[in-house]
Amino acid sequence: METIFTNKNFTKAGIALVVVLSLFVLALFINEVKSSSYIGQQNIPTISVSGVGDVMAVSDIATLSINLSYDGKTATEAQKLLNESITKTVDYLKSQKIEEKDIKSEYGGLSPKYSYDQVVCITYPCPQKEPKIIGYTASQSITVKVRAVDTASEIRTGLVAVGVTNISGPTFSIDDEDTFKEQARAKAIEDAQEKAEVLAKQLGVRLGKITSFSENSGGFYPMYDAKVMMSGSASSEVAPAPTLPKGENKITSNVNITYEIK
Repeated sequence: METIFTNKNFTKAGIALVVVLSLFVLALFINEVKSSSYIGQQNIPTISVSGVGDVMAVSDIATLSINLSYDGKTATEAQKLLNESITKTVDYLKSQKIEEKDIKSEYGGLSPKYSYDQVVCITYPCPQKEPKIIGYTASQSITVKVRAVDTASEIRTGLVAVGVTNISGPTFSIDDEDTFKEQARAKAIEDAQEKAEVLAKQLGVRLGKITSFSENSGGFYPMYDAKVMMSGSASSEVAPAPTLPKGENKITSNVNITYEIK
């Protein structure tokens, strides 16, 4: 009797093992079939084309870089002179309708000035004297965005009148550059698509899906309509403000597109 039950249990275990093995083999087969669908795809014929898109944009931002520096016998005196100059500068800029968000403090500091006494050396090694602090220098750098670009030269001249003698710029740029980059990219893609269609027609093939895309944005390049530029620093004398050419900026996008061909 026990033998009969043992044989039945053995038979059930054998059937279960066969079922498990069958499912395992089936899973391997399905996976192999799926994998086979990708065989040869690395050798799918493709064509690659490049496209270029250019957009011209007129500069709508002029940037002035202001450097303020004052010396004093004490740190307090130097800082006081600097603070007075900063107040005059900011008040003037606001009077010219420059918003606070466009007046940015870049960097500043307070540092001592040293005097190094000469030592008459009659022995070796020469004795060294400690340097003496003879004063302090307080400095501050300010960057100003002028959105009414045609007034940038006039504002620079006005800054000289309130005592600012170290000014760089104006330099001209585009405030919303991303919009023009998108336009340049769209032109570059259109250029690449047209080239791909012509090439496919010449080869007697049809274009399939895009397999890769890349873009190299070359940024923008200033193109001035004259060579008259502002000098790096301002004279202490107030001169009439010249008219500066703000020019145009060429924004370029280069794209590469790869298509499957049928």
